[in-house]
Amino acid sequence: MKRQRAYAPLLAVAATLFAAGHASAQTPAAVPAPAAKAPPIAAPAVVRLSPTVQLAGQTLHLNGKGTRYRAVVRVYDIGLYATTKVSSLEQLAAAPGPKRLQLITLRELKGDMLGVAMVQGMQDNAPSGERIKLIPQMERLSRIFGAEPSAAAGTALTIDYVPGKGTAFYLNGEQKGEAVADPSYFIAVARIWLGNKPADATLKDALLGIEAKRAESGGG
Repeated sequence: MKRQRAYAPLLAVAATLFAAGHASAQTPAAVPAPAAKAPPIAAPAVVRLSPTVQLAGQTLHLNGKGTRYRAVVRVYDIGLYATTKVSSLEQLAAAPGPKRLQLITLRELKGDMLGVAMVQGMQDNAPSGERIKLIPQMERLSRIFGAEPSAAAGTALTIDYVPGKGTAFYLNGEQKGEAVADPSYFIAVARIWLGNKPADATLKDALLGIEAKRAESGGG
């Protein structure tokens, strides 16, 4: 009995140490706080296609608009402006007054790639009798865009035709190159989207307002 009393304090200390060690083993190590997240990159400012624009002292109305896709990626928005409603390339060519094609990029585009795509579109849609005549202007178009390293998201590409002055290209309001005086040149460029081999058939219908007409009539 005396021996048990002598060991009692030692047993109590051992039990205390065991309990402390067991509790320490059960307590998870402190987890460092996660690093603060970097602030999100601001999205480019949204540039909208206005219902009307002023050009050469006249009011142009948005004939139709749409979005160009590559696979599921949105590349640019585009709108067609004219003084009167048109539903075909021929009607656009016959429409009086100035005309405009307005593109708003939705992602960064390489300037040379944009130029190549536009020249290819002109080649694909030019009538056989016009291709040779358009070669100098296609080369010029390629040089204009080839000189631009890239077009950031939100860049405005404007293609204006003004009677008596011709067709001019603008990037964010800055004219690129000299205007092309030939009145048929604007239509040659417009064929990229409105010709027989357009960049996107659905987009062609949207620019000509055909989708809107179908919706109003309940057509498919």
